[in-house]
Amino acid sequence: MNTVFKWIGIGLGGVVLLLAVFLTALYVRGGSLMTEPVSLPSEAVAAAPADSAALAWGQHLVQTHACSHCHGAQLEGAILADAPPFLLVALNLTSGQGGIGSTYTDADWERAIRHGVAQSGRGLAVMPSDAFAYLDDRELTAMVAYLKTIPAVDHVLPPTSIRPLGRILAGAGQLSTIDGLIDHERAHLTAPPPGPTVAFGAYRAHLCKACHGQDLLGAPHPEPGAPYSPSLASVKGWTEAEFVTAMRTGTRPGGTALDDKYMPWTSLGQMTDEELQALYLYLQTLPDARPGESV
Repeated sequence: MNTVFKWIGIGLGGVVLLLAVFLTALYVRGGSLMTEPVSLPSEAVAAAPADSAALAWGQHLVQTHACSHCHGAQLEGAILADAPPFLLVALNLTSGQGGIGSTYTDADWERAIRHGVAQSGRGLAVMPSDAFAYLDDRELTAMVAYLKTIPAVDHVLPPTSIRPLGRILAGAGQLSTIDGLIDHERAHLTAPPPGPTVAFGAYRAHLCKACHGQDLLGAPHPEPGAPYSPSLASVKGWTEAEFVTAMRTGTRPGGTALDDKYMPWTSLGQMTDEELQALYLYLQTLPDARPGESV
């Protein structure tokens, strides 16, 4: 009997040892994946314009692209999640103490917004650059121009950190930086002329793809624990007035409320009438939603 227990103990010890080796390998691999430099194509970055029209349009884009949703009302930065796998922090974008505004060049801003890559060269964990990569050069440089003018806010935050559990998850392919979702080599888009057209709506709808999927027909929300992002094809059952009302007030047809935590209607609702009309027209071209699925 003692011999049996002995061999059981040896077997269990072997299993524990193998598990420890496996987890260590995942930890090491995950740490490497989350911190390795990102290779980006060499490209010329246009200087950010400084004229009043560009600054005003840049402010509009920063507002409608929900930058404040993560970075705070003054873009002063915020802790997004403090969980066992990670501490996720949205950077202070201003030039105040703790901010990046005083050190980021135009090229640094472009890499962060379009490619999801920090000044250090590592991939950013939570920057939704897969949604912003579509921006044409004129719009992106307008955003950068405005970001360089925002008031300084002193707000020192800890850096984003991936904890041991997060490293293990990354090593297992369950956690990654945002740059891996982006085709860094693709040609930059050219925005169609702004107006209530399907073409302009299709261009602006790229913003929705980070949550609702590349085809806008529904996808798991990128935020852990968030509800599933439904197909936007259900908007085909709404009138244009109902769509605009939902975007501007957060109230769906029928009176139910959109949750701004996951659907940033307070930012999207600041789009111009032309932008919302164009989005509505483009969404009418999507395949029909599955029965029972609604926004």
